Amino acid sequence: MKIPTLRRATAAAIAPALAAGMVVSASSAQADTAPSSYSYSAARWLADQLTDGLVVAGGNTYYGQTLDLFFALDGLGVRASTANGILDAFEEKQGDYTTGESFGDVDSHYAGATAKLATAVQAGSREAESFGGHDLVAELEALVRPTGDDQGRVSDVSAYGDNSNAIGQSFAVRALATASSNKLADATAYLLKQQCSDGAFRTFMYTVAVADPDYPVDPIDRVCGEGPTTGDDSLSVDATAYGLQALLEAKAAGTTGLDDDIADAISWLKGAQNSDGSFSDLGTANASSTGLAATTLKRVDEPGVAGRAASWLVRQQVTDAAAEDTALANELGAIAPDSDSLADGKTDGIPSSERLRWVIATAQAATGVNAQLPAATLAVKAPTGYVQGGKKATVTVTGLAKGEKFTATVTGGGSVSGVAGTTGTGSVALTVPTTTGTKAVAVVGSRVARTGSVNVKVLGAKTLAPKLKYTSVKRGGSQKVTVSGLAAGESIKVYQGSTLKKSGAATSTGTYSTTFTVGSSKGTKTVKVVGAFSNRTGTKNFKVT
Repeated sequence: MKIPTLRRATAAAIAPALAAGMVVSASSAQADTAPSSYSYSAARWLADQLTDGLVVAGGNTYYGQTLDLFFALDGLGVRASTANGILDAFEEKQGDYTTGESFGDVDSHYAGATAKLATAVQAGSREAESFGGHDLVAELEALVRPTGDDQGRVSDVSAYGDNSNAIGQSFAVRALATASSNKLADATAYLLKQQCSDGAFRTFMYTVAVADPDYPVDPIDRVCGEGPTTGDDSLSVDATAYGLQALLEAKAAGTTGLDDDIADAISWLKGAQNSDGSFSDLGTANASSTGLAATTLKRVDEPGVAGRAASWLVRQQVTDAAAEDTALANELGAIAPDSDSLADGKTDGIPSSERLRWVIATAQAATGVNAQLPAATLAVKAPTGYVQGGKKATVTVTGLAKGEKFTATVTGGGSVSGVAGTTGTGSVALTVPTTTGTKAVAVVGSRVARTGSVNVKVLGAKTLAPKLKYTSVKRGGSQKVTVSGLAAGESIKVYQGSTLKKSGAATSTGTYSTTFTVGSSKGTKTVKVVGAFSNRTGTKNFKVT
């Protein structure tokens, strides 16, 4: 498989031309779309989960998860005072998040935390260079390794080692892009080393081989898919979504040569979607991964895939209908981590031991829910003539979103799914039932409120019974045949033996009559009539004298 040129390049070869001014963050880009009622209720529930601007559970403060909540509110463009309150809280407590001083990790500085906080501060239109007495950009730049095989890696300074990963590296690229930092080239180049040739990003950025602890080797596995730890690449929906967001920011800031890498990430992310619209990380369909994917794919103009993911998220949300007569009646807007959690919540509510999981899921899914496509009446076309029973009819649907999956179902028959192209049009070959009649074809897009229908006229097999006016006709004389039991307007052909004598169409009442010359040869002759299809036929004999 190909590895894009930039992915092979050194940091010096990237040579970005940084644009002046601010770059729109991945979260704030979502605010271009007004929040739906589902997203707004999720935001309202999230706001109620804060204690003095922070997420607190079990006596512990969860700073990273608080920032996820901030990104949700900022991305939806709602509850600005709550979002500002979160940043206010971080101004006073950022050291508890970006360092480990509070628990004895002296002189430490954590890469992912610093990058994520800097990104949030920038998204909140505050100065990351002077936030709470800290220059977050300078502190982040100081964590970028300047030389060596790990040049560009944004690394932890900690007594516990370097636990930085690709998600933190992605936030670093975003923050450095917004700040027009001269470290952006190196950071982007190292992030691209975490992108595999199929477009996916891995979560862990290996600096030592870990596949076999009994086989010590040099730290060579810095490029995805290479070296003895290839099997541990841990390709991830989450890491790919964050990595794609980072590449978009770097490109917007002027970094060139990223188009192939962005296209590969989009392609892989689209292909990772489950048949029900969800996304899985570590093998389990969950709201966090699905929300991240939906948000990111909407941003890159993949509304159909994003919309289907959003519809799955809505099915995990505590809506009025879902909460009625359940223990979740006071949790409207919350989005369950997964389907099992929603089922358990209806019976048990959200216990304190599970609330943090619900907060994380809702925070990462709230903007994803906003990717749900609006209600629409789809335009559906099918053959206007008769379709042979048991055969396929081409059904064409317009008014879909690009990449939207749709399903066509025919009454008394089966279903078939398709995907709309770039113009929002899709076609499928739908097998109709074998019985005669007008059959309704119903089409549903990514949600039940996106529907359309059309009728198909089906003709099943039938033995026709032609009637002849004469049992005997002299040579060269005329014979009259009448056929009833046809469908209105059905085409018909009349043969004497293998010779076509007449053709036409049935009346509105399903009858057809015609007269033909019998010919000059004597003997018993067979009249054969054939309707619209070869399995609608009948015969009758007469004599020529």
